[in-house]
Amino acid sequence: MDWNHYNGPQMTPEQIHAYLDRIACPGPIPLNLAGLTRLLQAHQQAVPFENLDVLAGRPLSLDHEALFDKIVRRRQGGLCAELNTCFNWLLYSWGFPCSVTMPGSAIPHHPLPPTPGAGGGAAGGVLHRGWGFTLENARCPLRLEADLVQSDGACQYRYRRDPFYGWLQQQRLPGGPWTDVLGFTQEPQVDQDFAPILFYFAHSPDSNMNQFARVSRYTPHRHFGHPPPRPPGGSPRAGGVRPAPLSPQEEGKPSEGCFTWTPRGFL
Repeated sequence: MDWNHYNGPQMTPEQIHAYLDRIACPGPIPLNLAGLTRLLQAHQQAVPFENLDVLAGRPLSLDHEALFDKIVRRRQGGLCAELNTCFNWLLYSWGFPCSVTMPGSAIPHHPLPPTPGAGGGAAGGVLHRGWGFTLENARCPLRLEADLVQSDGACQYRYRRDPFYGWLQQQRLPGGPWTDVLGFTQEPQVDQDFAPILFYFAHSPDSNMNQFARVSRYTPHRHFGHPPPRPPGGSPRAGGVRPAPLSPQEEGKPSEGCFTWTPRGFL
């Protein structure tokens, strides 16, 4: 069943062209795994994860036209629910068979609610996680197959069956142990299922999305993010901090205070 018809009309050809121009990914895009990978990587490297509207007190919306205006026309980024909703809209408008699931953080003591990740894809059992939490996520679609070790060129991933989550995604950084990252089922969701998540991020006192700026974007070799402010008299987070500013070509102007981020801290 195609759940996406509940989300509203597909993009127009003009909107698809503008979206592909926004992420610097000219067509044609084949409806296969190579095409899905190309779209995903272009989007990751062009559109940042950021919470600046939350900090500015601007309202958030999962309405397709509002997201298109924010991400494509005004060339902003957004939170995970915004980015994945808009990207899923592009995927099914282009012709990829896909649906959206609701993964939740499986990182201990990581107080974040479930967030969307697009599932499906051009081949059966292919999963693309998307963006979220300023964490390193997979840089290519992954096959949803139990215990199969897969690499995106930066980290290794595997999926395991879990009696509580259903599926559990694990990640291994170079030289590190396997760590639990996400838990999810394959139950499909519609866009507005994620509206409570946006409300939580913007208004909950427990949210870590309304306390300080969280901005990150992938490059072909690294993942850049702004760290939280250092507490008075405090020290950098575990792992230390090494400035790694983006180039003017990457951001359009010099960017200061950017750092390489991994789930274990800023490097």
